[in-house]
Amino acid sequence: MVDTSELEQVLNYHFENKALFQEALVHSSLLNENHAPGIESNERLEYLGDAVLGLVVAHELFILMPEVDEGELTRLRSRLVCSATLGFLGKKIQLGNYLFMGKGEEASGGRTKTTNLARGLEAVLGAIYLDGGLESARSVIRRLYGKELEEIAHNQLCTDSKSRLQEIAQAERLGIPVYKIIESNGPVHKPEFTAEVLLENKVIATGKGKSKKLAEADAAYNAIQILEN
Repeated sequence: MVDTSELEQVLNYHFENKALFQEALVHSSLLNENHAPGIESNERLEYLGDAVLGLVVAHELFILMPEVDEGELTRLRSRLVCSATLGFLGKKIQLGNYLFMGKGEEASGGRTKTTNLARGLEAVLGAIYLDGGLESARSVIRRLYGKELEEIAHNQLCTDSKSRLQEIAQAERLGIPVYKIIESNGPVHKPEFTAEVLLENKVIATGKGKSKKLAEADAAYNAIQILEN
């Protein structure tokens, strides 16, 4: 097993149970190729981490946005914990460098796959919860998201959503994404725009925002979720 101390420093959390941390980094493909006794994949920890993350993000949004109703809070939470967001966060901390996976999965680009990064991050959060409790997990989650949680909560989407979608489209040979503003509602001082994004002349997703730029970013963000799930 590799030295994970650098990842602990990035997370600003040090595990008492190192074996638990190692388990959080084991992709199931490793077990498919190596039937070593005593090694478990991170899938159970991923399940737990998903629940912990959902609770923490729901609580943060509840405190941050007291005027927002349940439906909007649910939509915002979904955006914050979706695979695209978690993959972005996993990439930011270079989580892929620490994942243990089979040779076939690694050869297919497994260390940079959004799904692997997202699931790995959830597993790490589940391990932190078991090792240090809810407050430790909450602290790590807050640091991981940083200002992004508040920005997304206020509809200020990640500025690289459009560039990430273009990377995915190019990798899949789907051409260049095309954006169209299809609707504008609300008063002049508080407009809401609706945009759609097309690939190969087909509408992939739509998005909304307080400006045309934000609406396009929202559409790109939603398209990423569709293409990667």
